[in-house]
Amino acid sequence: MMLKISSFSFGIITSIILFSANSYSLSSIYAQDTQYSNNNTNENNNSSLLNELENIKNILESKVTKLATALQIASSLPQILQPPDVNLIDPKVNGIPEDADIEKRKIAKILLDQFKEFSSIVFLLNNGDVYFDEPFERQLNRTATNLSFRDYYQAVEQTKKTYLSDAIISITTGKNLAVIATPVINKENEMTGILLGAINFNNYDRFLQSLNLQNNTRLVLVDKNGVKIGDSNENEMSVSKESFEKKQFSNLTSFKLALEGKSGSIVEEFDGKETQITFLPYDLFQNKRILLLIQGCDRDINNSNLCIDNDNNKELNLINENVLSRLGTFF
Repeated sequence: MMLKISSFSFGIITSIILFSANSYSLSSIYAQDTQYSNNNTNENNNSSLLNELENIKNILESKVTKLATALQIASSLPQILQPPDVNLIDPKVNGIPEDADIEKRKIAKILLDQFKEFSSIVFLLNNGDVYFDEPFERQLNRTATNLSFRDYYQAVEQTKKTYLSDAIISITTGKNLAVIATPVINKENEMTGILLGAINFNNYDRFLQSLNLQNNTRLVLVDKNGVKIGDSNENEMSVSKESFEKKQFSNLTSFKLALEGKSGSIVEEFDGKETQITFLPYDLFQNKRILLLIQGCDRDINNSNLCIDNDNNKELNLINENVLSRLGTFF
């Protein structure tokens, strides 16, 4: 009976989180340290583009916060707080059997059911050993049963705080993904494990591809290593291993400036072409994310660079009402 009551309560709580996350404010909350622009005539335009990126950042930030909050609530439930029984671990199934400590697995299943952007929920022991992985099929396919080498394990183990990982290649699926990890803290303020939620990057791709972008404009979300997390280009899948290995954004000057906490616009070469790149970094759960808006430049009869000017940008609305009304589809 306790599980049913807790599950019902958890469902209500997460529904409230979902509603609250979708009711975000579009007011600017990011303090720009430094703005870069090519000339004074484009200064207003660059500010407008940064405001558009600010709005998109707020949306992405609110969605990840929703997921992290759901994990944090789950980590405080009695079923999860019950100390794991290491004697249940069976090396043949890379963790505990499917029918062992079922109370914890039920909480994981509720998370997966209510938050489709999670591809799996994992419970780690304090030493990094996998206690269980849900869905169970993923656990059976595991080739690594200790994840203490991962950045998310090390960050949570050291800080006892929720952490959003860099992009990683899953050893189990071979796909590019990120992990939200939160500590399980008992009443004695002791950490008894770590609860993980793996985020499917398809959600970011679908969201960015829904924006009202012009043909010569591309918007990408990258981590602090320059690995792509989301892409508005339908021909570029962020979930692939090739995307992880490419790291094509890490050498950009705009990316390096964003790592320093700066935002703005500069003209630089990307994929062999002159482009204007508007960049906006933001911090989230002990880590950093960076938005890069890439716009193509043309050349005039004097062979001078002509990036998109104010007149052309009057109709460049990166975000529109249709997108705002369909946010729940993506996160």
